Amino acid sequence: ENWGLITYHETYLLVDTHNTTQETKQEVALIVAHELAHQWFGNLVTMEWWNDLWLNEDKSWIQFLAVDHVYPEYDIWTQFVADNLPT
Repeated sequence: ENWGLITYHETYLLVDTHNTTQETKQEVALIVAHELAHQWFGNLVTMEWWNDLWLNEDKSWIQFLAVDHVYPEYDIWTQFVADNLPT
């Protein structure tokens, strides 16, 4: 991790909104939200003790919350359930 620096593949930032599937748009939004969460948890905010370390690496809830806030039309919580509950 590089404090203050987020790097992406250009395909995650240069999305053609007219020729990109909804699934890809959601994936890009989740990746950007995940990387921004890295800037907060573990860099700007440090865990008080080791039992809170899960916040640093397991940001799935936060990234879905952020995407839902910015893109409510994505119905991202349906994907959260599919990704995080055992089948």
